[in-house]
Amino acid sequence: MTAAPNMTLPHPETPRLGTVGQRLAYGLYRCGFAIIGWMPERLAYGIAGMLGSSVVRLSKKRRAHALTMLHLAYPDEKDDAVLLKLARQGSANLFKVSIDMVLATRRLTKGSFEKCVDMSELRDSGLPAPWIGVSGHLGGWEGGSIGVSFTGYDAHVTARVINNPLLTRWLLETRQKAGLQIHDRRGGIRDVAAALEKGGVLVQAIDQHQRKRGIQAPWFGRMASCERAAATLAVRRGYPLMVAASIRIGNGFRFKWVIQEIIQPENTGDHAADIQHTVERVNLSLEALIRRYPEQYLWIHNRYRTAQPA
Repeated sequence: MTAAPNMTLPHPETPRLGTVGQRLAYGLYRCGFAIIGWMPERLAYGIAGMLGSSVVRLSKKRRAHALTMLHLAYPDEKDDAVLLKLARQGSANLFKVSIDMVLATRRLTKGSFEKCVDMSELRDSGLPAPWIGVSGHLGGWEGGSIGVSFTGYDAHVTARVINNPLLTRWLLETRQKAGLQIHDRRGGIRDVAAALEKGGVLVQAIDQHQRKRGIQAPWFGRMASCERAAATLAVRRGYPLMVAASIRIGNGFRFKWVIQEIIQPENTGDHAADIQHTVERVNLSLEALIRRYPEQYLWIHNRYRTAQPA
């Protein structure tokens, strides 16, 4: 099996079959997938949720990160216990996404994936390609990206390359069978731009701290280093930006694609100002969507690392 031409695999000197350590990690990963796949769905999600919520209870650092963002998002809420409950729920959801990956693979193999993801809002929007979907670590982002491809779009996502050629090829194969094309976050934007020009769509999470080439913009009212690639493509090419997320329904593998807003970026000729304005507008829209489903958001991320308060 070969990797998709759009995806950059690990360093070319890495053996095709992987090092001993990589083969061991791959075997353990596949065994873990098999065990989770054998478990009743309710049990698997229950265990994942308990493990996720325990991160907030056990990690003082993660609690601090969560409270920083939650106090900004909910300035009128003075009770830390209320906010930490949201942090625990969001962390539990993060761990459930790992179960989503297992069940998505199984449902793709069995051909039952479409029954689990309600994409009616996307279909009803009638938005023609190309467009860019911007979201965050909210709900079930794994299922949502695949759901876009099942709606008839040529769907593309960006992701960090796993430094294990065996895992990379296996994950690529299952996602490509669903029609989802994956690009390396490091340097893959040119391939994404070419795909959009041919009528594809991009789905990208834009809510994490950007270590390199970020743009300073408010996130819940405090300046943070934000992702600029989606806004840059949208401004330069006139692509609409769909602020949306795949929201978890109940506690298992059931999702609904929820659209917050479709933004048409302005292009005044001042690209720097237009990109800045677009990033800020997208952030505000995504913040509103997160506030609708705060129990499904990743509050424990260290979002404010380098920027000062606005």
